[in-house]
Amino acid sequence: MPLRNKWPIIAAIALILIGYYFYVTGNKAIDFSLNNWDEKKVTMRDLRDKVVVMTFSYSNCSARCPVVTVRLKSLDELMNAPVDVVYLHVSIDPEMDTPESMKKYFGLYKLDPVKDRRWMFVSGQENDLLKLWEFYGIEIEEIKDKSLPEGYYMEYNPMLVLIDKRGYIKHQEDFFFEEDSIINKIREIS
Repeated sequence: MPLRNKWPIIAAIALILIGYYFYVTGNKAIDFSLNNWDEKKVTMRDLRDKVVVMTFSYSNCSARCPVVTVRLKSLDELMNAPVDVVYLHVSIDPEMDTPESMKKYFGLYKLDPVKDRRWMFVSGQENDLLKLWEFYGIEIEEIKDKSLPEGYYMEYNPMLVLIDKRGYIKHQEDFFFEEDSIINKIREIS
C-alpha cells in the first residue's frame, strides 16, 4: 500500500490517541489562592501530589453541608485515612465563613484540622471564589428563612470533584454518590 493511502489511517489513529489522552487525563483543575481556616494561603499547586476531594459548602449550614461532611468522614474512615487524600471544602458564603466559623464547623463533626491537616476549608474574596464557582458550575442563591438559627440558607448544587495528584479533574458529580464507587475512583487515582 503506498504511503499516500496510509495517511487517512495514520490520521485516524492519531485522533484516537489524542482523544484517549484527554479522556484519561481529564481537564486541568483551575488554580486558586484562598485562605484556609487557619488563615494560611492554599493554592491548587500546593495540593499537587495529593488526591483532592473537593466540595462546596458553608460553615453556617445546618441542612445539606452536615450530610456532605459526614459522608466524607465516612469515606475517609472506610479508606483508613490515606495520607495522600485531602478533603477541601470551598466556601460558598465568604461573608460569613470566618476562620473561627470554619474551624468550629469541623469541630462539630469531631474532625481536628489542626492534628489532621488533610481537612481544609478555604474562603476568600468573593471575586476569587466566583472563578471557582463558575468553573465547576456551582450556582448559589441566598434564601432568607427566619425559622433557621442563622436566618438564611444557601441554595446551591452540591458537587463532589475528584482531582488527581497532577491537578487533573478525574470525576465530578452531585453529592448523591455511591460510597463504594467514589472509594474505587479515589483509589484508582491515588
